[in-house]
Amino acid sequence: MLSAVTRFQLWSPSHWAVLIFGITFLVVAIFAQRKNPQSLWARGTLFLLIFANLTAAIHSASAYLLLGLTSKLEGIIPLHLCDLVAFVAAAALITRKPIFCELTYYLGIGGTLQGLITPTLEYAFPHPVFFTFFHLHIFVVATALFLPLGLNWRPRRPLHKTLTRIFFLICGYLIFAYGMNSILGTNYAFVMHKPKTASLYDHLGPYPWCLLSMLGLVIIALILLSLPFLFVKKETSPISDPLES
Repeated sequence: MLSAVTRFQLWSPSHWAVLIFGITFLVVAIFAQRKNPQSLWARGTLFLLIFANLTAAIHSASAYLLLGLTSKLEGIIPLHLCDLVAFVAAAALITRKPIFCELTYYLGIGGTLQGLITPTLEYAFPHPVFFTFFHLHIFVVATALFLPLGLNWRPRRPLHKTLTRIFFLICGYLIFAYGMNSILGTNYAFVMHKPKTASLYDHLGPYPWCLLSMLGLVIIALILLSLPFLFVKKETSPISDPLES
């Protein structure tokens, strides 16, 4: 049982501190990229930070398992949606492939951002899990916003086809998560039951109907996140990519 000192508290000073840090980093990265479009500093820094987090998370999870400090496979095997989006975000920063950028934007803001606001986290500052959790979530969300605001990326047109593609990929992930949960006895994507900590699921009805409510919110989120792109052309003063020249 965790003590009151080590249990994470929503909207605690440490929670606010990491959010303010993330916002500050994002603003600096966007301004640096737009001031010098040919520079790889901001983009490369984001990639290295995400890569470092993934590496640290895997190593720390392995160490916890070997030391007997945890037996939860969810904390060891990176199959949470936010974990997979982190891999996709790293790929988006390097390759600029449309599907990677689209998944990073829609899932990073529509999903990972919710994890920043209402974290399903037990350990508080200064526990290592606190740092790895917020490290991943902050820089995935930063990448999701950096793509359109720093690199002038735009989703492919027509938008309804892009949204349909993303929605079915999300549904595919949920089916995959259910299969893995059935095999491993885990709860990836919370498709087996609601998270034990406070979360958005608490307001979406009883299980399993909350899953349908969540899919409804996914559709709404995809539409809302697409609205800014309805008012700009497919390409608006595109920033050239040094890696593609």
